[in-house]
Amino acid sequence: METQVDQRQMTGQVQEDLFGLRWFILFIAALEGFDAVLDLPTLIGRPNLLYGAWPAPPTLLGVILAKLHVAVHPLLVIAASMLSVAGNVRGSLVALAAISVEAWLSFLPVVWHGGLQLDGWWNLQWMIAQLFVSPLLAGIAIAVAMLTTRYRLAAAVISIPTAYSVLIALMFVGRKLADI
Repeated sequence: METQVDQRQMTGQVQEDLFGLRWFILFIAALEGFDAVLDLPTLIGRPNLLYGAWPAPPTLLGVILAKLHVAVHPLLVIAASMLSVAGNVRGSLVALAAISVEAWLSFLPVVWHGGLQLDGWWNLQWMIAQLFVSPLLAGIAIAVAMLTTRYRLAAAVISIPTAYSVLIALMFVGRKLADI
């Protein structure tokens, strides 16, 4: 009885099956894509489709970074999706982490000019998550994805900011529905 040996087995390389992880990354990218679509009207001065109008950044740099965030977000979602479909899990994880980094960069001019808005629990937790937790988790996910092969750990870490955004959106919608 003859067995077939493929190239990976002959060279001693074993490729891990990442099919489920790739689907998880696509799911996270779809959630991010939904968030990106909600922000697209702000490119032309219209309000966010879910949250309504946001306060305009007070400086030209703030406006540029906010518009850049809205323009780049869907592109990074597409990149993460396509890289995941193509089998490049590392690249798709870095693209998802880049979303958190560019969102953080878009918030910095507002914070520098207006300071931290810490009035109430809602603003406090949102500010801490956007300015400290999400970029830290993105950095950890990028480091884990680039320096190791623990892609599942990196995917779990980078899914936390997306899960937080979804939870906040659901809480916002629930609060609005309760007001009706």
